[in-house]
Amino acid sequence: MKNPFSSLMLMGFIILSACQSKQEHPVQPKAEANVNEVVLSETQPDEQFWLALKSYARGEYKESSDYINEGIVAMKEIANNHQANKKSIEHSISELKILSDNIAGNRVKSIDELNGTFAKAAKSLAHLRLRVTETEFFNRSEELAGTHLQSAADHASRYISFHHYTPTKDENGLLADVKALSKRLQRGDKVSEEELKENINNIDSLLLKWETRFNP
Repeated sequence: MKNPFSSLMLMGFIILSACQSKQEHPVQPKAEANVNEVVLSETQPDEQFWLALKSYARGEYKESSDYINEGIVAMKEIANNHQANKKSIEHSISELKILSDNIAGNRVKSIDELNGTFAKAAKSLAHLRLRVTETEFFNRSEELAGTHLQSAADHASRYISFHHYTPTKDENGLLADVKALSKRLQRGDKVSEEELKENINNIDSLLLKWETRFNP
């Protein structure tokens, strides 16, 4: 009979070896890695929100509330780092605090309340990232603008995920175009102001379209 502990050690060794191999042979240029580090240093609230949903579904209301509070801390950090655009997410932070208190007090009737509030937070973060994208682009920080644009597209996708909505082929195409443009910016490729504005407007239009669909 196999020793389960030995099997776990073997799996850990394989994973560690794979990670070391990737570190020894990086595929990304140094400049792009530095841009990614700037964004990764800013904690994102999405994981906490998913964990809050799972905990709530299991009836673990205190844990769910705690995860939301962790997400609120991350949201406040983002707001503090982007003072000029913090109003985009301040209302969502207030709604998240109310939700956390209601869950802790067992005053939430349905998990739909969580999905709806988390969706609003994702939408507000998408709007903030779009505005920061414009600022960084016009400040000649194209690589950083690309990173924020990628984040905006990711938050837009999470917005509809919380509503359990599957985007159409055309909507997926617009999201893919934005993500492709973000990669070009991160690589330092030449991107015109008109092209950037077109893609930002496409995300803004999608968010408005989806908001109308979810809140008729």
